[in-house]
Amino acid sequence: MRSLVMVLAMAAAYGLLRGYPEAWSAVLRTCLAVLILVAGVGLWGKREGEKGELVESRRRASWMDYLAIGAAVLSIECLFLVFFSTLPEPLESAAARVEEWLRPEMAAARKVETEGERNTSQGNWLWNDEQRRPLPKRTNFKQGNRPEIFLQPSGEIDAARMLDSRLYVQAFSLSRYDEAAWMALSSEARTLRSEDDGWLRLPGERSGAAISCRVYQGSEKNGQNPLTGLQGLTAARVESVASLDARLQLLPKQEEGFEYDTISKPRTIDDLAGEDVKLPMQIPASLLELPGGSLGSRIFLQAEVVAGDGEVMDRLTRIRNHLRTTLEYSLVTENPNNRDPLENFMFYEQKGHCELYATAGALLARAVGIPARISYGWVGGTYYEGSRLFVFRAREAHAWAEVWLKGYGWVVLDPTPPTALERPNPERAAEGEKPPGSEDLGVETEDELAAERPVWKYGLGLAALFGIPGLVMLSWRSLKREDSGTWGAKVDMKSRRVAYLETFVSKCRERGIRIPPGRTLRGLVQGLDEAPDFANELIQYHYAVRYEGRTRDPAKEAELKKKVEQWL
Repeated sequence: MRSLVMVLAMAAAYGLLRGYPEAWSAVLRTCLAVLILVAGVGLWGKREGEKGELVESRRRASWMDYLAIGAAVLSIECLFLVFFSTLPEPLESAAARVEEWLRPEMAAARKVETEGERNTSQGNWLWNDEQRRPLPKRTNFKQGNRPEIFLQPSGEIDAARMLDSRLYVQAFSLSRYDEAAWMALSSEARTLRSEDDGWLRLPGERSGAAISCRVYQGSEKNGQNPLTGLQGLTAARVESVASLDARLQLLPKQEEGFEYDTISKPRTIDDLAGEDVKLPMQIPASLLELPGGSLGSRIFLQAEVVAGDGEVMDRLTRIRNHLRTTLEYSLVTENPNNRDPLENFMFYEQKGHCELYATAGALLARAVGIPARISYGWVGGTYYEGSRLFVFRAREAHAWAEVWLKGYGWVVLDPTPPTALERPNPERAAEGEKPPGSEDLGVETEDELAAERPVWKYGLGLAALFGIPGLVMLSWRSLKREDSGTWGAKVDMKSRRVAYLETFVSKCRERGIRIPPGRTLRGLVQGLDEAPDFANELIQYHYAVRYEGRTRDPAKEAELKKKVEQWL
């Protein structure tokens, strides 16, 4: 039973430390995990049955001892919380000043490098000077960690829905594929303007529940600032945009960052499982175009085999699963024979990154008559609860395919293996952690930001809350032990030097018996070739006085000493 309790305590502590329940704060989960483990160890260490002759502690541990130890551990944890939440920034600043003093050239170079990193472009630049986004023949991508886009849901309901789903943040989509490159349908932009209520509504109808977000994004010097939002963007509170494709709208060029509200109705093919999905009655030819030459023929033949017959959703699912299971995700491709990058990915080297997966998925869908395009943005994200902010970094940049379905609009078809993504679903940041980079964009946060909470005050308060009762309990137990009779009585070390024992040891040495350090009286007697007749009497009295709390009897000790002296 004790072992079962210990196993259950370990399982409960493990669950708490893994982040369950998610609604509880990390500090609360950690404190509860420590208390559960302390209680489990206390119950597991409790002995049952009669005591043997083994030497035991002078006082059995009680529930108060374990409670005091748990409070002390929690107090130390809170002090560590204070240390790691308040000191890193001052120490980093001090280190920078020391470096400027001792190695000014190195400090200057580091400052230039940091400023350069802040001013780099987003991972989702749009196109080259020819307004094309070619697929790279060879790749060796290095994923960055710079925050690139910030989304703030309008309320707790929207935040909860976003946390419970895979987030696709869509920067732009491209519909035309030609000569191993994606491009917009039009090279000349048309201007879309907001309506009288201040909202700019994108053409097309979409079904599904709407999610409202405020978007914060930096301004790119090259003017390629796409209107960004959750996949399925339907409206944005901006004055005007330059539209080049159904979902490629550029914001007006400006020096400062952008801040605007959006409404989206995100959809993935997984959301439509079991639905009777149909294709649109009229499909533009541009959404069904395949590469020319032998590559287009090979894609068409493979699509017929992979997709098979059946309903639209069944065929799309087979295409996605085929790409996920037969091709290898890799940020490095060599393409030794300098082939077309998509051909190399699908039929030769058969490994590549998300943009190649998305291109293959879109073209395979087109080959079986399903309109498709490619989208670029981010997936995953980190949620900072104190500011109600989702942050997406450069390493979370992603590309996926989208298919156009009747009554639903554009729906995500993501052929990239989920295990290849940095994090498919958003994760929660640690409580009190500050959203990185948000101060540069002027993100408006709630009144009580996690980043602005006086962590050191809470930490010291919790340390005192747990530590002071723990010290009081330990002190009280210490005083009680001194007044607890024989078990807790202080022992004068000189009184331990009893005459009968010293006489017995001397007699053993006279007989040439070697006595190693740590040898007990029982062990010494058992090592004799022939034990004296008073051996049992000597052992019983000595252990009763030394370990069982029996009061010493001077007459008995004198009798034992006399018997030892007469031992021949």
